[in-house]
Amino acid sequence: MIATTEKIEYGKEIIEFELLQEDRKTLSIEVLPTTKIKVKAPQNKNKQDIIKKVKNKAKWITKQKRYFVDNYKKPDKKKYVSGECFRYLGKQYLLKVIKSDIDSVKLIKGYLIVEYNLKTPAKLINKWYKDKALSTYEKELDKCFQQFIPYNIVKPSLKIRKLTKRWGSYNQNSNTITMNIETIKTNKDCIDYVIYHELCHSLYFSHKRDFYNLLESKCKNWKNLKMKLEQSSI
Repeated sequence: MIATTEKIEYGKEIIEFELLQEDRKTLSIEVLPTTKIKVKAPQNKNKQDIIKKVKNKAKWITKQKRYFVDNYKKPDKKKYVSGECFRYLGKQYLLKVIKSDIDSVKLIKGYLIVEYNLKTPAKLINKWYKDKALSTYEKELDKCFQQFIPYNIVKPSLKIRKLTKRWGSYNQNSNTITMNIETIKTNKDCIDYVIYHELCHSLYFSHKRDFYNLLESKCKNWKNLKMKLEQSSI
């Protein structure tokens, strides 16, 4: 893999981006919520050709950057003390921390109640999120995959990680969908959108017309759900 920092001019603006040339077939451009720009391209692609394609997307890149500048708010770092709010499946829950002789996490009438003894509240909550994410994602993947059975593909396996750049990803080589554990904080419609998106990648690797036509057929309101995720500050 070759990593370099490149620049292009768009009007009076200088757009700087990180270019990663690696073992892949297509070019992708990603604008992160932090407004950092990442470009991934085939390793054998001429750099000037890559830069030319990035220039062709300059209008879209600046639009995405403005969107994140106007809407993205970096989430406050949690202290895991009573009174903080935690999200789960699109709803807010008020944290109540209780020193006890047991370790447990429960949702009761709008409260996320954590009783702690041997483990810290942070460890208990993070494990609770992981367990909930695993069971929820597996159930939703089973449901969403029913629409892909006619395509005669093998159902992808599922992994959970804390991703810093995306809600989910698909690996063609291992036929694996990796879901961001943070996605469990959104509602099930948003979770399903991420799963549908990654399942579509099992048939179409790049974000071209065929990919979006397939996504549209499986998730009619995907554009609204995508915007909702982008506006989320979890």
